[in-house]
Formats: sequence, structure tokens, C-alpha cells
Amino acid sequence: MVRVRTGGPSHVGWRRVVGVAGTVALSFVFGTTPAFADELRVGIAPIYPPLAFKKEGQLRGMEVDFANRLGKELGATVKFVEVAWEDLIPALQERRVDVVMSGMSVTPDRQKLVSFADPYLRVGQMVLVRRADYERLRQPGAMDEPTSRVGFLSGTTGEAYAREHLKRAALQGFEAVDPAVQALRKKEIDFFVGDAPIIWKVRGGLESGEKELRGLYTPLTEEHLAWAVRQDGTALRDRLNAIIARWQKNGTIEAVESRWITVRRTTVSVKDLD
Repeated sequence: MVRVRTGGPSHVGWRRVVGVAGTVALSFVFGTTPAFADELRVGIAPIYPPLAFKKEGQLRGMEVDFANRLGKELGATVKFVEVAWEDLIPALQERRVDVVMSGMSVTPDRQKLVSFADPYLRVGQMVLVRRADYERLRQPGAMDEPTSRVGFLSGTTGEAYAREHLKRAALQGFEAVDPAVQALRKKEIDFFVGDAPIIWKVRGGLESGEKELRGLYTPLTEEHLAWAVRQDGTALRDRLNAIIARWQKNGTIEAVESRWITVRRTTVSVKDLD
């Protein structure tokens, strides 16, 4: 979720990151000690459907599925530790969690604080608007007008994009997706900038009954999602990389993604969603 950019304007969705080069040796080959014993503490901020969210009090999403599968691979019990988004990296640094799996994207600033495993997904910022305003708000430059009100999730690359590129618009941060979407419905904001998976979750893909909102599907940015460990957690990072490489090869990554992300840019064009 400091989250960024994808492909071309004529198709929607995002492309999976492939090609983890080479074979990554498991930590025990070198005699190093894993950063955890029988319990893997996973830091998660459940504000980011479909990657990490709560439904009927239960954690759901793609990251939850990945974490549970990861626990089995590592022979460890998974313990989810729910923290605020802005507290994920501090929780990792303070050893309250062993790994962050919460839709976090790789950025240079974050790389100074944590060590990222190999990316598993490429995403990008997209925009959600009210359908009634679509023709007006889709025009080039419409988002950066003095009368435009733009919402985003605080502390994310959506906010970073807005603050860097939208100098004239009124900007507003939200702590979770639902309040931002409700503000859009209530005409309290005109645009909501979020990762492609968020836009798809709200819009609902091809089977959506959503009639009020509509996406502007041209990606604004590009970024890679990855899991984060401490900078001294090289043994755990190497084990994660080995598992990611195997999952890319045997189709596990694709299977989990397909459960939560039902549309691919390579197969669905914008006109299919109108």
C-alpha cells in the first residue's frame, strides 16, 4: 500500500510479477537460524480489500491466504497481529511481528527501513468517480482543478501521488477504504485514488451490481507489492524468496490471486465494464 503503477490505458487490471531469477537457497543450507520458532507473527492492517480486510469479524483477503499457506510451508503456526497501517514498519522494527503481509509496495524510503522479499504482484493507482460525473471528470486535468476534491488512503502511495501531482485540488486522507467510498457517494469528494485492487473490489468486476460509481482505469503509477522483514532478517527473507519462486512456478501465486482478483488487463478492456 505504499502502492504504485501499471500498464497501458486501453485495458484494466494489472500484471503479475514473474521471473524470480535463479534458485534461492534456504537459510538452513548456510546454517543460519530462522527469525522465528514455531510461530510466525504476521503484521497486517485490514483496511485494504481485497488484499487484507475483515468480514464478519474475520480476517480475509489475498494476504491472509498467502500467510496461511506460508505457515504450512515453514512448519509454523501463523499468528496475525493487527496494527494500524502507519504502525506496520515500527511493529516490524520493534520485533512485535516477524513479517509484514498487508499489501505493502516497495518504495525507496521503505527500503531504507525494511528488507523486502521478491515482489509477487504489480499494481497501480487508479481512480474512482461517480458515474453521473464520469464524462466531466474523465477529461485530462480535471482532477487537478481548484474545485476538485480528491480522497486517498493516508500514508499510502495514493497519497504520495496526489501530493506530488495535484497541486491545485483539495486533498483529503482517509484511514480506510469504506469511509473514502462513502464520502465519494455522498459527494464529499469527487475522486478517490486507490490501488487497482481496491478499485476492482469496489467496482466489483464484470459481475458488479454497482451502478453509482465508475472507475477511470488508466493507471496513474506503477509499483510492486512485496512482504517485508527486518533488515537483519536475511534468513527469513531468503526462505520467503525460495517459496515465492516455487509458487510462481507451480501456479500457487496465480491460483490465490485469481480467487481475489477476478479480472486481468490482458483479457478485459475498459468497454467491457461500461
